[in-house]
Amino acid sequence: MSKDSSGKPNELSSGGSRYHQVYPTLDERQLAILERYGERRKLKVDDILYSEGDRHTAMFAILSGTIEVIRASVQGPRLLGTHGPGSFTGEVATLAGRAAVATTRVVSDCEVIVIDEESLRALVIAEAELSETIMRAYILRRVAFIQGQHVGLVVIGSTSSAPTLRLRHFLSRNGEPSAYFDIVEHAEAMELLTHYGATEADIPVVITLQGVVLRQPSHRAVADAIGLSPDRLNGEHFDLVVVGAGPAGLAAAVYAASEGLKVAVLDAKAPGGQAGTSSKIENYFGFPTGISGQALAGRGLSQCRKFGAEVGVPIEALTIDCTDASFHMGLDQDECVYARAVVIATGARYRKPDLPRLEHFEGRGIYYSATFMEGAFCKNEELIVVGGGNSAGQAVVFLARFARHVHVVIRGDGLSASMSDYLIRRINATTNITLHTRTQIVELCGESKLEAIKWDRQGQVEQKPIQHVFLFLGAQPNTRWLGDCVALDKDGFVLTGADTGDSWQAERPPHDLETSRPGVFAAGDVRSGSVKRVAAAVGEGAAAIQAIHQYLAR
Repeated sequence: MSKDSSGKPNELSSGGSRYHQVYPTLDERQLAILERYGERRKLKVDDILYSEGDRHTAMFAILSGTIEVIRASVQGPRLLGTHGPGSFTGEVATLAGRAAVATTRVVSDCEVIVIDEESLRALVIAEAELSETIMRAYILRRVAFIQGQHVGLVVIGSTSSAPTLRLRHFLSRNGEPSAYFDIVEHAEAMELLTHYGATEADIPVVITLQGVVLRQPSHRAVADAIGLSPDRLNGEHFDLVVVGAGPAGLAAAVYAASEGLKVAVLDAKAPGGQAGTSSKIENYFGFPTGISGQALAGRGLSQCRKFGAEVGVPIEALTIDCTDASFHMGLDQDECVYARAVVIATGARYRKPDLPRLEHFEGRGIYYSATFMEGAFCKNEELIVVGGGNSAGQAVVFLARFARHVHVVIRGDGLSASMSDYLIRRINATTNITLHTRTQIVELCGESKLEAIKWDRQGQVEQKPIQHVFLFLGAQPNTRWLGDCVALDKDGFVLTGADTGDSWQAERPPHDLETSRPGVFAAGDVRSGSVKRVAAAVGEGAAAIQAIHQYLAR
């Protein structure tokens, strides 16, 4: 087992009983397979294989000698451990050409097999047995990285700052851990601001591994700075562009890329979509003990990268030109991509109630997701969850673990019409949850943050000193960016198949998931008439690919 300079087991041993899966030792037969995809190279002491933050790094399999792995942290460089013969470098981001999370340096003369990014993807597709070992190790290493306490990225902000909360969510959902310093709770926060020449007015402030200071940065600016965003996307031509990396979009990308299509997936926030914020999905087939939305999205993302799909986050599709045979898609940052076919999988967003000052309190007492971050804000306090669907039910059960009491507010007479039975039973069995029917919030009270609410309970208006409200209200489709490219229903959801009616633009009949514009398909929650369930979205994303093959072969 590797140890750090203090003699204690280091982060390389954090896998516990899974250590040998996280850091397997390949035998001679497996190394011989690797050599067919790479080349041998000799390295000297102090040679750097790659540095933290480098993109498009190769995988190095060690035949002889030793390397050490170092990662930056708030306390300075940290030795993670050493690798010897039979070990190999990398993690999931290596397959996608994203930034390396650590620096590797030769500590005794080495002979290695070097496998570049493209050859590595060919290897994990062609060599099933060896691919399983590599992919398992890569996924578990990413998990260990996310859970690690010694990270290089620093975020300085405030829990009462909505941009800070959005930034922390963005980093968390994209598997990019950070050291967070709150200007109210942590004395070090103000010291760090002064040290890096920033002020309280600049929050949120991000300090990268290289010491670059970003003041009130956009998510794209942070992603570019830390090597999360793609650097080879602008102007590229693809067989298929999938817009939206929720369950439907990721499923479409996995099936398309595994069948040889050149695929790009674009999402403005993070893989997983709305489902990615679910604390636990318990009715998804094949996971009897449940799985978090982020874990499910992470597995889908790993599959996309295994088969070579380009997953672009945070990349927002702003326009689509449907007048040509090759669809031109305008992106943020004045970028663009071209596609022979498109899958619209932009999902739906929670509806915002018509409440004065709602946006003022967003991130300051009003929330649209329930994660461990929000749970920590609400520890031992009363809170309200508004909504009667499954997402609301999952949030209620999750938040009840943290809160003193959870009030569930719905306008209807009960939950049975919109929530799964297993969630209703769990809510009824939990003593610190109360359901309020025929109730709605009518006013938000407070100055800099939410301090109280007024609700109408069956005709009586009352004020409650509740400072945390979670909104899970219905769904609004994310389709404004489509312009007049495809036909929508009266609520803005995308019409597909026979429902396109007279708006269909070809002589042949449309495929079931094809929009009014031939070659543009829709899957998941954004589609008119879809079943708002994760399994249904995955099924539609997969099913769309068969029709896309037929369209491309025309």
